[in-house]
Amino acid sequence: MTIAAWPTLEELKAELGVTSSSSDAVLQRSLDAAIEQVISDCYGKALVAANEPSASQSQAALVLAVMVAKAPAAPYGVAAVFDTGALRVSAQHPTYLRLLVGNRQAWPIA
Repeated sequence: MTIAAWPTLEELKAELGVTSSSSDAVLQRSLDAAIEQVISDCYGKALVAANEPSASQSQAALVLAVMVAKAPAAPYGVAAVFDTGALRVSAQHPTYLRLLVGNRQAWPIA
């Protein structure tokens, strides 16, 4: 497993095409929430290895942060429409789920 770093605010802003700092607080919360969710999905409540994500976990956090940041502006789950189709914000985003394959743990129900 490749060790990477969690995505930064600057990386998220680059992905979103944001150049001003007027929305930094909102974007930072989106990024923090995305990282927290990846940790929760992969490790449950334990924050084990939270400071050393794999490359897939790091990229999944970035994908999720973009979705979280775009969600308020996405009526009916559609963030943008292109000639080739629509960009949807979804709770079951296929890229996010695929990036976490093999990293998630199953927790038994007692």
